This record gives sequence, C-alpha cells and structure tokens, in this order.
Amino acid sequence: MTLRAFRLDVSLLEALARGGGGAGALRLLADAEYGRRLLLLRAVLDRARERGGAVAAEVAGLYAVLAQARRAAPEATRRVLAHPSVGPRLVAAWQALGDPDPGPVASLPLAEVTASAALAAGLPAEVTLTAQGPGAVLPGLGAAVLPDAPPGSQVRLRGGVLEAEGGGSVPVRGVGPGSGTPPGAQAQAAATTGAAAQERACAGADVQGEEARWWALRVAWAPGDGSGPADGLGGPGGAGRSVSAILLDDVDPVAAAGAPRVRLGAGEVRAWQAGAAAALRLLRVRHPGYAGEVAAGLRALVPLPADADAHRSGSAAERFGGVTLTRPASPLTFAETLVHETQHSKLVAVMHLVDLLDTGAGEQPLLYAPWRDDPRPPAGLLHGTYAFLSVARFWSVEAGAARDPERRYDAQVRCARWREAAAEGAGTLLAHADVLTGTGRRFVTVMDAALAGLRRVPLPAAAVREARRQAEEHRTRWRARQDRTPSPRV
Repeated sequence: MTLRAFRLDVSLLEALARGGGGAGALRLLADAEYGRRLLLLRAVLDRARERGGAVAAEVAGLYAVLAQARRAAPEATRRVLAHPSVGPRLVAAWQALGDPDPGPVASLPLAEVTASAALAAGLPAEVTLTAQGPGAVLPGLGAAVLPDAPPGSQVRLRGGVLEAEGGGSVPVRGVGPGSGTPPGAQAQAAATTGAAAQERACAGADVQGEEARWWALRVAWAPGDGSGPADGLGGPGGAGRSVSAILLDDVDPVAAAGAPRVRLGAGEVRAWQAGAAAALRLLRVRHPGYAGEVAAGLRALVPLPADADAHRSGSAAERFGGVTLTRPASPLTFAETLVHETQHSKLVAVMHLVDLLDTGAGEQPLLYAPWRDDPRPPAGLLHGTYAFLSVARFWSVEAGAARDPERRYDAQVRCARWREAAAEGAGTLLAHADVLTGTGRRFVTVMDAALAGLRRVPLPAAAVREARRQAEEHRTRWRARQDRTPSPRV
C-alpha cells in the first residue's frame, strides 16, 4: 500500500484559517482523511501480526479481501471506507486487538467493513460477522434484519446473501457495480415497503414473527438535482471531480455515536430529502463557497430523534463527512447547520495534518466559551471559535439578503452575537498562547484578523445591543453554573 504525502502550504492554511478554502480544500482534506483510513487499516493488520496465531491469519484474510476490493472497484471501495462510521470501527478494531482477549475476529468491526467493501466491489467473498441487534449492520450500505440472528450470533455473507445461524437469510440489494445506484443508496422504492415495520428501532427492535429484510441506506441528496453547486464542487479548485451522493444513515448506531436508531418511514425520508435540497439550493444561491465545501465534504446525514426543546447537531474526529442532527425546521436552519458542522470537519482534518495545539505544554486550562454552559479545553474552544466564525459570516450574508424586516433583524442579531463570541474565543486562545504551537498561533491570528474584518461590517445599534444582552445573559448563567459546581477534591 503506497500513500502520497499530504501538505498544506501557507496560503491554503491561511485560507482555511479565515474560514474558507472552498471545494478544492475540501477535496484535499477528504483525500487526506481517506489516506488516514488506509493507515488505520494497516495499523490493524500490523497489530494482528504482533499477536500472531489464528487472529493474525484471520485478520490477514479480511485485509486481503479489502485489498482485492480496492483493485477491482477502487471508487466503490473508497465510498465504503470513507463512510463516516468506518473510522470509529477501525479504531475500535485496533483497540480490541490490544486487549488480552480480543474475542473472535468475526466480532471485530473490521469484519463489517470488509463485508461492505466486498459487496460494493461485487466480490463473491465469504465474510463472517457477529450479529448486532436482530441482524447485521454494513457500514455505508445498510442493515439486515434477521429474526434468526440474536445479538452475538454469527451472520455469514456468502454470494451477496446474509445468512443467520438460525437459518434465515436476506439478499443485499442495490449495491455493487452495475446496480445503477451508489453503494448504500437503494432505489427510493425501498422506502415505501413495510413502512410501519421500518419505523421500529433497527437495533433491539421486537422482530418476532417478522420476515428477514434488507434496509438499504437512502439518498438524502444527489448531484444533479439542481440544488447543488453549478460545477459540482462550487469552485474552480474542485472542477472535474465528481461529487458523491449524501446518504441518510438511519440504521447504523456507530454513525450516531450510540444514539437510538429508528428506521425512517417514506414520508420522513421525503422530508429529509426536501430539507437537504432546499438547504443546498439556498447555499448555492447566497453562499456558493460553502455550497461547494458541503457538497465536497459531506457524506452522510445521521438523523437523531426529534427534540421538542432544541435543534441538535454534532460531528466527531473520526467521523469525517458525517453530521448527526435532528431534522431542522427550516431550510435556513438546515443550511446554517451544514455550514457549522462542515467547519468542524475541516478543522478536524487540518489538525490531523498539522499540530495547532501543544499537547505537551502541561495541564490544559479550562476556558470560557461564549456558546457553552461548561468550561472548554483549548481544543474545544478552538473548534467553537472556528465554527462560529463561519456561522457569523453566514448570518451577515443572510442579513443583507433578507427582505422581511423581522427576518433581517433576526439575522443581524445572530451575526452580531456570533462574531463577537468568536472574536472573544480567538482572544482567549491568543491570551493562552502557550497552549498553541507556532503554527497554531499563526492560524488563530489569521482567524482573529478575519473576525476583525467581519466586526467592521455595520449593523444597526439595536441588533448589536440585543446581541450584547444575550452574551451577558449567557455569561451570567455560566458563572452561576460554575458556582454550583463542586470543586474537584484533591
């Protein structure tokens, strides 16, 4: 396995620090993250070789299937390996192989990844998995519900069919070369079959008396639907590279960091598709740079259960390209969420390539973040500052585009609130410069300069006052929370 080196030159790093970079930068970062996945695979193989014996031989067999899949269908295999939930699976497999008793190789998440890659590449490989819930989850493709496969039992992939120890089986449909759909994106007709049963929890659902079924991932957004960037990647830096479909992953608990998985019915899937298309259309019209970044970097939307109190979203270091979120109530909120979480993905990938924080500088301080009710370590404050720089810029553009006075005022308040919050975050980081590397100080300094320019954009005094009132209310709430928090016992 030969990998090319990835480098961020000064001009690109500064463009990223300003909150930009565009689709070309996302393409580079996505390539680097894919290279990281391949290195993780090799690390798993090396650790298995260190153990020796049957474990080494079985892991080598899985690795050989993955290598064959990359040779046979490199793009299809890459789509599987780049799926957000594959990163945590590879890390978990590597960690398990370091335990005194890692268990059978079929129970390692590597087996699920291998089965997905073999199916996507159209290989007739046999792979043994361990059942999760009543069936098996194949990252990037979907999940099989197998009533005859209780948790911990074996499930065998053979000839494109998943077979349970108890005798049940289900063919995996709509994936692999010649299927006419991207791996994991079965035709929408699948969303209309058995909708009532599909709305039950995929993991741990009561499936007694039900038939085996295959739950393919559906497409949330696909290139060419008219809502994405005009040139595919939203800028000349990404021209010529195809854009992958954005999948709706409602079956994989790893993608959702353990949150309950509920199979979405046809109506809910259509609502997600309409929301994603409207959000990307809005970005294309008013925020073309962000539209390009989202289309280039986003790979999966992972629905969370609805929350009546607030909209929630998140991303994680080893889940590049994945966003967990409750369904946003409007295209505007959807677009803002995609911009916000894409910034986190960008910064994660940057920090995998260059050191911005000096982790050897001793005990890390806990710092005030104007958007959180809890103190944050430097890494958390850096992430929030970077994300809210782009959120503030997003609302600055929206304020200029809004025709309705009430919506314009709301956008102005949001712009004022988040540009000041991000500027405070950058100032706090620079005041604790010992936690930053030299490159990190340069990165935050450029970020701070970009925020200074954004703060010079005129806003009505009333909007600025309201933003300051909200900021002070947050600080007061934060102080009260700290007063109630017991001091750590020494």
